[in-house]
Amino acid sequence: MTVDLSQLLGGDSTLLMVLGCACLCVVGFMLVGGLQLVGGLLGTVSSLVEIVFDVLSGGPVSWCGCLVLIFVCVGGVGGAYLITQALATCGTPQAINLCSLFGR
Repeated sequence: MTVDLSQLLGGDSTLLMVLGCACLCVVGFMLVGGLQLVGGLLGTVSSLVEIVFDVLSGGPVSWCGCLVLIFVCVGGVGGAYLITQALATCGTPQAINLCSLFGR
C-alpha cells in the first residue's frame, strides 16, 4: 500500500491542509490565552486565601487592625453615600442645612 505524494498535494487537498493548519494555530493561541487567564485567576484567588490565612494565624494583634480598617472603609463609604443622598434634596422643600454648607 503506497501513497502517492502528488495525490496529497493536489489542488483541493492543499487548501484543506492550509485551512486545517490555520485552524490549529488559532485554536492553539486560544488555548494558550485561556490557560494564561485561568492561571492568573487561580493565582489571584490563592494569593487572597494566603493573605487571609496569614492574618488569621497571626493572632488577635494582627487581625484586629485589619478589622478596624474594614470598619473605617465601610464607614467612609456609608458616610459618602449618606452625604450624596442628602445633597440630592438641595433645591427642594426638604433641603437640609448640609446644602448651605456645600453652597447649594
